[in-house]
Amino acid sequence: MPTLTGEGGEAGDAIRRLQEFDASSLVRESELGSKFALRECVAPAQRVVDLFKQISPAQVGFFAQDQQNMLRDLANGYFNLLDQCLKFEIEGAQPTPTDAKNALVQQLEAQFQPIFSQLHPLISYATTRAQDFAQLERDARAATQATKDNSEAVLKEINQYKTSIETILGEVRAMAAEQGVSKQAIYYKGEADKHAKEAGTWLKYTIRTAIGLGVYAIGSLFLHEIPGLQTTDAYRTAQIAVSKVLIFGVIAYMLLLCARNFLSHKHNEVVNRHRQNALATFTALAEATSDAASSDIVLSHAASCIFSPQDSGYIKSAGGHGDSVPGLQLLPRLGEAMKVSHG
Repeated sequence: MPTLTGEGGEAGDAIRRLQEFDASSLVRESELGSKFALRECVAPAQRVVDLFKQISPAQVGFFAQDQQNMLRDLANGYFNLLDQCLKFEIEGAQPTPTDAKNALVQQLEAQFQPIFSQLHPLISYATTRAQDFAQLERDARAATQATKDNSEAVLKEINQYKTSIETILGEVRAMAAEQGVSKQAIYYKGEADKHAKEAGTWLKYTIRTAIGLGVYAIGSLFLHEIPGLQTTDAYRTAQIAVSKVLIFGVIAYMLLLCARNFLSHKHNEVVNRHRQNALATFTALAEATSDAASSDIVLSHAASCIFSPQDSGYIKSAGGHGDSVPGLQLLPRLGEAMKVSHG
């Protein structure tokens, strides 16, 4: 049995010494000069050192004694070769310094394959021993649980966003519907403004025609005093009287026509204002109902009120305010509303 000098015994000491070796120290350019510096030895030496680093000295104690001895001999043998590189001198090198340098490089490169062939089973075993499978299982379960928790948190957050989005979407739809109704009300506003402008124009015509009629009525009292229009006989008197009546009738008719146009435009202005205001409150009526049947009844009456002929005070409708939704038509809907309210 070999004497144990540290963790892993002699084999552990041997591989620890090799693992701590600095391959760059083989160059020795300051001692050997640029030509004979052992730069070519660094790469092969580092490969073998890295190979030994895959075996932890703490794992060496689990190897069989034969494997420990083999690992010790390999580590010591390669370290001796590295030591030869560290002691390489130009003077006395046989047969020449260049040949001696190349021989060292070739020896270092040739060592990797046999050392690898002997070490890779030990490396595999040491790696297996180093793995705590129970810990790996615990870590995997913890990672799985963390992933599950994160997924639930993300799903909960997504549901919250979904609820917020649905609320916002509902508000947007309500605003869009309200804007749609308001947009339709703009057409009635435009018509009302147009009729208001026309009514103002015809009011001016009516006033001017009325003034003209009054002036003519007063002037006709003195028409017979104008030279050439004196009533000297019955025939001439009849002609002047008929002319006065005709002219008065034409002016009166024009006055009546102007007044009727004024009243018509004022009537249309009032009706369109009414429909504009009604559409502005149409959405409030729709939202005030509690069920579909009641909403249908309320909206039917609201539509009838908006679109049926209206009395404006300027012109009365011939048929009055007719209800476009017959009472019998509402009976089934009233029955449904009563069932919903009592059900």
